[in-house]
Amino acid sequence: MLKRNFGIACLLAVMASGGAVAADYKGPLEVPAKVNTQFAQANRLTAVAKAGNALVAAGPRGHILVSENGGQSWSQVPVPVSSDLVAIRFLNATHGWAVGHDGIVLHSADAGKTWIKQFDGKQAAAVADAHFKRAMAAGDEQAKAFESFVTRFVEEGADKPFLDVLFLNEKEGFVIGAFNTAFRTRDGGKTWEPLFWRVENPNSYHLYALATHAGELYAAGERGLLLRWNREQERFVALASPYQGSFFGLLDTGKELIAYGLRGNVYATSDGAATWRKIETPAADSAVGATNLADGRYALVTVGGRILLNKKDGSGFDLLPARSPMPYASVAAAGGQAVVAVGARGIRVETINGQTVQEK
Repeated sequence: MLKRNFGIACLLAVMASGGAVAADYKGPLEVPAKVNTQFAQANRLTAVAKAGNALVAAGPRGHILVSENGGQSWSQVPVPVSSDLVAIRFLNATHGWAVGHDGIVLHSADAGKTWIKQFDGKQAAAVADAHFKRAMAAGDEQAKAFESFVTRFVEEGADKPFLDVLFLNEKEGFVIGAFNTAFRTRDGGKTWEPLFWRVENPNSYHLYALATHAGELYAAGERGLLLRWNREQERFVALASPYQGSFFGLLDTGKELIAYGLRGNVYATSDGAATWRKIETPAADSAVGATNLADGRYALVTVGGRILLNKKDGSGFDLLPARSPMPYASVAAAGGQAVVAVGARGIRVETINGQTVQEK
């Protein structure tokens, strides 16, 4: 009897301990990013953007780094969450947003030096539920068709990543992500509204990229999905697509809108997406990042570690030699004839004219 009672006591102690551990557990939305600049810049990074004269890079575990000397040195900055970050974008030299897993939206008002949380997946679920109930009460037939989608979104909680963010000005901005996840703010990120039933994406394909061109807002995604925001209807309207593979990014070059993605496919339009022309590339691996350069050209990076520079006549690309390539995820102009590319093993600074690569 003593042995049996001792065993039960041990079992209860283990159960109690497990309950305490579970109660004490804090997820990435509650835990700030750990600061270790050397570790952060040498490991995987997924996004980089220019903020005035600074460069800001982001990646897993809530890591955000800032460089004020063209990528030659970096400092990690505090971030209030440790969620994996996927995309970062600056509206101007000071205001920027970073988004990623757990439905996180971060905002900086000082060129990336400090960050606050504006939105997360838990809030997104609550907001979606409240908006949907109001839409149903108002007899919104478009919303009604998304009843099962919204129910699932709310039940699953903060598990949907945001994959891109774009602000049209300091007030109006959009975030998009996996499985047709899309939200808009009209007050600089203080409040958000779901756009699920305002996106012509019946198969709920992933939404990967946002860009503006000639005053219009575009989105791109899985299976060749291309969309344009119709401001009068307040919805993303599907466009005829020149390619049925996924588009991972969009770039406004000023003259054209570039869509790039799977297997190195690149297309350009200069007539509001009425027609597209294919631009041949010397790479068969997926293009995942792009940036405009000071001389009017633009650069693409691929998951195979290639950097492509478009020819000035727009007819194709030159493959830039890389001394120590790695799988890339994003690229940003670093001033002059240099770019900063980030990926699986941290940061590389590419001097285009000298054709040299520096590993950071």
